[in-house]
Amino acid sequence: MDLQTFQANRQRFPSEQLEKYSGQYVAWSPDGTTILDSDKSEFALDHRLRSQGHDMTEVLITMVPSVDTILGGGIEE
Repeated sequence: MDLQTFQANRQRFPSEQLEKYSGQYVAWSPDGTTILDSDKSEFALDHRLRSQGHDMTEVLITMVPSVDTILGGGIEE
């Protein structure tokens, strides 16, 4: 997996497409252009990918935050 290529492609992935995976774990293709599968359970996703024969050293799983999650948010006084 070429992480520079992955990161560049992942950053270009349309946010409106990513929104439908809100609150789920997603498995990315090695080049970062495609979501291979998703699930609310990281364990279930990993198991399914392995059973489908995916090389898990070439798949990156990330969590897509819920739309109501505030990343790095805090309370200002």
